[in-house]
Amino acid sequence: MEKEKKNLDIKSLFMNYSVYLVLIILVLYFTITNGDFLSSYNIENFLQQIPPVGILTVAYSMILICGNVDLSIGYVGMAAGMVGLYASNSGLPAPIVIAISLVVGAALGTMNALLIKKFDLPSFILTLGTSYVIKGMLGFFTDEQFIGSEKEWFNKLAKTPIGTDMVKSNALIFIIVIIIFVFVMKNTRLGRYTYAVGSNPEAARLSGINIDLHIVKIFMIEGMLAAIAGLLIVSNLNGGASKDANGLDLFAMAAAIMGGTSFSGGIGTIGGAVAGILTLQVFKNGLTLMGVNSFLQDTVTGLVIIFAIIVDYFKRRASRQS
Repeated sequence: MEKEKKNLDIKSLFMNYSVYLVLIILVLYFTITNGDFLSSYNIENFLQQIPPVGILTVAYSMILICGNVDLSIGYVGMAAGMVGLYASNSGLPAPIVIAISLVVGAALGTMNALLIKKFDLPSFILTLGTSYVIKGMLGFFTDEQFIGSEKEWFNKLAKTPIGTDMVKSNALIFIIVIIIFVFVMKNTRLGRYTYAVGSNPEAARLSGINIDLHIVKIFMIEGMLAAIAGLLIVSNLNGGASKDANGLDLFAMAAAIMGGTSFSGGIGTIGGAVAGILTLQVFKNGLTLMGVNSFLQDTVTGLVIIFAIIVDYFKRRASRQS
């Protein structure tokens, strides 16, 4: 009996922390096999690419923990970023531009939540629909063309060096977001309610939690985080197009699940989600340096995502049996 319990503990430990082990193995492997992996240029490039999708992953992990899915998060962020770009090009000052983008993100996130709760719709289906609506509107207003930034301050929003040329302002923003939401999920009522609603909505309701209001809050926060990510994407590219949001939602969801966030809700950490996105980005970066065809990269990345979802399934099954 004791041996069986010990085996179960080891299995549980591996399931919970496997993403960190995989991350370490990948870093070691690519360091040994490719001399450019730890070059200053590659590190700078990696740190420039990870913050936007990392912020989306933090936001997505909160949505998943709360027991929901959002397939529109990439286009919500891109819409907010493009609105910010137009506002900047029109000559509005930086604080107003950023505030407008945050409001757009919060409004779109709140709209998703209200529609989900008002009509009792699955979040998966509703946000799939809104993602197409937002994508279509972005394509219509931009004519599927790249819109350039005309203001220097906007271009520097994501690219201002912080102490060294390798670390830019978007990396600092990402770190601040991580610190804030690790604290929120661990030490605040909002975080405790999020886990409670995702674990057992009926029990949460009976304990006095206003579930509908809480889900609206989480979607609104997610929309604001998506807006920050969208601004960083557009700033980093010195402009933007609607296609820049393609695939970001599924990538963020996969990274959160890979980091231990359960697809069924109630389980996960911000730290684990960050480890998940770091693992996926290191993997993609390493494959690029090895010269692997981009289509094969997508194939291998997809297989990794499927593996992460299978691991999540076994974790949930093990928790039900214990």
